[in-house]
Amino acid sequence: MSANSRYPGFEYPASELFKFLAASDFFTIMLKDGRIIHFTPDDVNSFQHWLLLNKIIDMRKEKGWITS
Repeated sequence: MSANSRYPGFEYPASELFKFLAASDFFTIMLKDGRIIHFTPDDVNSFQHWLLLNKIIDMRKEKGWITS
């Protein structure tokens, strides 16, 4: 299954995204150029699924991520 490069209502194509961190319905996203952006999608599960289909790194899954 190929992923769409754009998500409806989101300004950036997947090719510009590097990694993300989700907290409830609020996403903090690092772009490949180092900028940090924020996005609150209407459908959290759909947006997160789109990110993962496009192989955008979920920071919570990275080695060394610490939760307490």
